[in-house]
Amino acid sequence: MSLFTYAPILQCVQDACVQLNLTKPTGVYDIADEHATIMGSYANMIGPMMVDTEEWQQFDKPLSITGDGSQTDFPLPSDLSRIKNDTGWSHANRRPVIVVNEQQFAAIRAWVSQSFFINPACKIANDNLVFVTAPALNENITFEYVSKNWVIDGTTPSVLKERITTNSDTPMFDSVLFTIALRLKWLQVRGMPTAQAQQEFNIRLSQVLPRNIMAGVLSLNGGTYTGFRYLDGFYNSPDTGFSL
Repeated sequence: MSLFTYAPILQCVQDACVQLNLTKPTGVYDIADEHATIMGSYANMIGPMMVDTEEWQQFDKPLSITGDGSQTDFPLPSDLSRIKNDTGWSHANRRPVIVVNEQQFAAIRAWVSQSFFINPACKIANDNLVFVTAPALNENITFEYVSKNWVIDGTTPSVLKERITTNSDTPMFDSVLFTIALRLKWLQVRGMPTAQAQQEFNIRLSQVLPRNIMAGVLSLNGGTYTGFRYLDGFYNSPDTGFSL
């Protein structure tokens, strides 16, 4: 179950080709069809760009490390694209993990003996999370990160990967949005008019992105379970004085 309607890459390419008035291909990665081959290449360029451009809940994953009191370097997940900002927390100390740059890292290490710096601090180096001081024994530190695996394997659906290689592989994006993206890239590369396709892409993107987040319903009378009046004619929204 997903928030979006997924479709195998073959279906997306076929739809894009038909919409471009091209011959509908019977395959993408297993036939000598120029249009299909190019579309397949576009797909593997579009996917990573879309992962990195917007926030998609289907690629969010947890990262958890447990300290032993001596280890300072912890390998990053093999599928990591980026760590989400401000998601690092030490559960033992109930303190946020401070992400620092090289200059800050060096300064903190010089001062750490003074014991004023109590929040865990780390940076990324050599594909590791490197902490200024080793997390304590059994200290649990967690982050949220974005996975770079945006493809469902067509043979083994439980396997996710970062590149499409077969006709049955499925991009983990709304199929309509991905089809429009293929068509848009086709037009861009050939220097053809793209205004209509770009508008369609923007509209569809604005339709699907809100599905990634939840928000409370604004209540004017405190009728929600919280009972809090966000706009109240007596306390914070008087009937007069708007021009003052």
